[in-house]
Amino acid sequence: METSRIEELKISYEELKKDAQKIQKKGLPFMMASVIIWSLIFGIQFLNIDVIHRNLLTFTSSVFLIPLAYAFSKLVKADIFIKSKNPVNKLGFLFTINQMLYLLIVMWAYSCNPNAMLMLYAMVFGAHLLPYGMIYDSKAYFVTSVVETLGALIINLIWGSTFTALFMIIMQIIISTLLFTDIRKADRVES
Repeated sequence: METSRIEELKISYEELKKDAQKIQKKGLPFMMASVIIWSLIFGIQFLNIDVIHRNLLTFTSSVFLIPLAYAFSKLVKADIFIKSKNPVNKLGFLFTINQMLYLLIVMWAYSCNPNAMLMLYAMVFGAHLLPYGMIYDSKAYFVTSVVETLGALIINLIWGSTFTALFMIIMQIIISTLLFTDIRKADRVES
């Protein structure tokens, strides 16, 4: 392939990514929603019920993701449900669907090793953020993905599920803040 054609494709790809980043606000509404969901999961850890029922409530807390993300998208002026022909948006959706496959491991833990379920849930959540670093040109996603995945493992093994959920809240607040800052900088450059 000619060098000029490669440069042309690269510019097109970068333009598509910038478009997705602008419309989706780098996924910020979903990260903001995850702060609320991880806060629910943290609260669930204090309920006086057995681990199986805590795990069930942990799983079901994720049903709030889309409504919360939609509400936050209105707040930050993102369009998370845009019908777009942009392949970068479709790639982001594929990355999300990929996480669902890994949740099968978490479901296994639910029945076979219930005390490890929250840890695995947090690890899958953290790990699934990694490819968004590429889509959104964000070091925050790259770093947070690794820190959350390893942190969830280490914290859970040392201090248990309650501290793991607290750690995830803190990490989601950090990534939300970093993304918000990135978006504000990009908006200022654009103006």
